[in-house]
Amino acid sequence: MTMIASTAVKGRILKVRFGELVAKVGGIEAAASLTRVGKSAIARYASLNPAEAECFAPVDIVRDLEAVAGEAIVTAALCTMADGTFVALPDAPATREDLLTLLAKQAKEQSDTTAAICAGLADGKLDAADAEKILAELDQLIRVSAHMRAELLTIMKGDQ
Repeated sequence: MTMIASTAVKGRILKVRFGELVAKVGGIEAAASLTRVGKSAIARYASLNPAEAECFAPVDIVRDLEAVAGEAIVTAALCTMADGTFVALPDAPATREDLLTLLAKQAKEQSDTTAAICAGLADGKLDAADAEKILAELDQLIRVSAHMRAELLTIMKGDQ
């Protein structure tokens, strides 16, 4: 795929995800009422019409709508495009008890990930179905690890 095609595909993916975000908050009119732009701008940001191919939602609009939606739909797509993974961090303050709970959860997730890898390799080959199961386990492990990291940072700040 050429750089131009790749950019066009990525742009289309972002527009589709923005459209999903708009739908999640209740549609174009609701999205406009939640942001600094009007309905026509929201519609252009989500439009797959080639004439609107270069018209994307500003980051503050995405931020505001994702906050209402409770899901980082566009941000997660951007992270994937940057060869990363989006992981939401917890809002609640940490306690040492929270950390112990997370440590136990992380140990379980590591065990589940290892079990998925072993099951996938049991027949001597790793196929797409095996990879999907392992990826789901790894994603959960990443989420738990990021949560535990945030909890540790909160505890460290409280001890200072």
